[in-house]
Amino acid sequence: MYKGDTLYRCSEERMKETLKVLSAGDEEALTKAFRKRMKGLGADIVTDDLGNIYATIPGDGADGKKIVLSCPDIFDAAGICTAVEIAGTIVAEEIPNKHSLTVLLWNSESRDPELVPAMGIICRDYLPEEVRHDYKEDMIKPDKNGDKKYRLNTHDFRFMLETHTVPVIRNRIGIADMIPAVRKRNRADLHYNEKLTKLAEDSAISCNVKYELLHYTPGRDTWIAAHMLPTAAILVGTPDAKYLTQAGDILLTAILQADRM
Repeated sequence: MYKGDTLYRCSEERMKETLKVLSAGDEEALTKAFRKRMKGLGADIVTDDLGNIYATIPGDGADGKKIVLSCPDIFDAAGICTAVEIAGTIVAEEIPNKHSLTVLLWNSESRDPELVPAMGIICRDYLPEEVRHDYKEDMIKPDKNGDKKYRLNTHDFRFMLETHTVPVIRNRIGIADMIPAVRKRNRADLHYNEKLTKLAEDSAISCNVKYELLHYTPGRDTWIAAHMLPTAAILVGTPDAKYLTQAGDILLTAILQADRM
């Protein structure tokens, strides 16, 4: 977690450049820029059968588990840019990581209505019974360039950490209390969700970032993801480089702690 006596930090200057590259253009331009940036970091890139892109920085742990950085809305610059910047920091600073780190660019918020339920379909096997039937494989067209075996799952992935833009907390940083979103999960899963939230809080304190713990009512996409993997979410009211870098510092520190779990 530390480099000498100094915490690892994300770069605000690099965040500005990332925002410039990944905030402009349509979905096709965003996808192209994302692939180029992650390839430049040495990531292994695969696509699942729903068109979601997984860019993974390998870890050196024996169990092969991955920590996923994501934002379910592909047009939310906060989630994408923060995730890419954290991956860039780990590579640039040569930070040891036991778990592999996957930056996930979802296709589930595509303007194509047939792809909107993609996240629900991915997570279907892990959802509470009362909503599982809402998501069926025949609701979407498979992506001809992807493979079902690459879908997000509980076997290969350990935790999920996200950044979201929430305009109602403008000029502030929030840490989401995800427990209300996952009450129906078993106790072990609840324990890890609570632990991740506590890690995020401790990380904010370590990074000297002012934050608020918010009883967050997640959107359906985050709600679905949190039922699949233990999740921590950082909420950013203003998606500019200053606040995204602060969010990145919190998540990076939390990741390096979670990496030991």
